[in-house]
Amino acid sequence: MTGMEGRGIYAGYGKIEVLHGASVRAGQGEIVCIIGPNGSGKSTLLKAMFGLIKPKRGTVLFDGQDITHLAPEEKVRLGIAFVPQGRNVFTSLTVRENLEMGGTPLDSKKAVRQAIAEVLETYPLLKDKIPYKAGNLSGGEKQILALARADMVKPRVILMDEPSIGLAPRMIEEVYEKIKAINTNRGVAFLIVEQNARKALSAAHRGYVLDLGVTRIEDTGEGLLNNEEVKKLYLGG
Repeated sequence: MTGMEGRGIYAGYGKIEVLHGASVRAGQGEIVCIIGPNGSGKSTLLKAMFGLIKPKRGTVLFDGQDITHLAPEEKVRLGIAFVPQGRNVFTSLTVRENLEMGGTPLDSKKAVRQAIAEVLETYPLLKDKIPYKAGNLSGGEKQILALARADMVKPRVILMDEPSIGLAPRMIEEVYEKIKAINTNRGVAFLIVEQNARKALSAAHRGYVLDLGVTRIEDTGEGLLNNEEVKKLYLGG
C-alpha cells in the first residue's frame, strides 16, 4: 500500500498506556481525519507514528515498509512531515529563519533558497512577513507558517495535530483551503487529528473515530458526518 499506516499501535507515557491497538491509514492522495473525545489518544497516535514516542507494540508502515523504529529525522527524509499542536513555530526567529529550519534536510543552501521561493508562491500570506519575527504573527498566520515549514521538503505525507485549535473562523477556512489545495495539486496525503470534527470530516476523504485508545469506527468523511451515533456522541447532535 502506498501511503502511511499505523497498525495495532500500543503506546503511552511511562507506565500509562494510552493506545490499545489503534489502527489508521492514509493512502496516497487521501485526506484522513481522526476524531474522538479528549483523552482518547488521538495526539498520542500521531506522535507514535512519527516517532516522537516509541510504540510498545504495533507497526508503522510507509509504502508497505516497516518504519516503526526509525527516528523522526529519518522519517522526514523519507517524505513524512509533522505539524504539532499549539506552539508550532520558533517565535524568536523570523519567518524566513523558520522556513530555513524546515529546509534543514535539503542538500544545499541553494536548494533551501529555491524551496523558500516556491513555498512563498504557495503561501502568499507569508510574503510580506518574511523578515519579521514569527512571534508577531497571529495564531492563524503561525499555523500557515507551520504548514509551510513542513512543506519545505515537499513531503508525501503530512501529519497535523489540531490545526484549527484557537483560530478564528476565517483562518480555519484558510488553513483547510491550503490543505485541500496541497492534496489536490500534489497528491500529498494528510492524517489530521482534529477537535473541530465537522470541519475536518467535511474536508476528509475518510475518517476514524478513536475512543479510549481504540479505533471504534471507520468510514468516509461524509459517512461519519451522517452517522447517527457519531452525530450524537461526537458532533453535538
